[in-house]
Amino acid sequence: MAKPDSIKKFDLLYIGSVVVGLLGIVFGWDMMMDQMNAEMATQGIEADSGIGSGAIIAGVVFGVGISMALWFLISILRIEFVKWILILFVLWSIFGIFVGLSTTGFDMMQITGIVSTIMSIAAIYMLFQPDAKEWFAAKRGA
Repeated sequence: MAKPDSIKKFDLLYIGSVVVGLLGIVFGWDMMMDQMNAEMATQGIEADSGIGSGAIIAGVVFGVGISMALWFLISILRIEFVKWILILFVLWSIFGIFVGLSTTGFDMMQITGIVSTIMSIAAIYMLFQPDAKEWFAAKRGA
């Protein structure tokens, strides 16, 4: 059975949300580095040690890896219950937006985070459409 329209839209919206999130990292790189260097300075670690940028890059790679694994499990392997795990991650993202707004204010990183989260919510919505439910059910043999 070919992918239904809802799953194709899920693919576009979800992968788009990951790309928008990465753009937020690019736009907010200097701010993140300043925060990381300030935190390391309070712990007595030299700011130019490369640890800060390495930690941010590792976190981004890990986060994108998790996002792409969730997409793969849903869109390629058609494992329906993974959509509930994705919902938990999006709820965590919403929480993170509110924390970010209260600590750093409204900036370009927050804007891209909000857009990315909205796209993720729209992607999840696609997973609950009738054609998507039928597609998942066909995999189970129901």
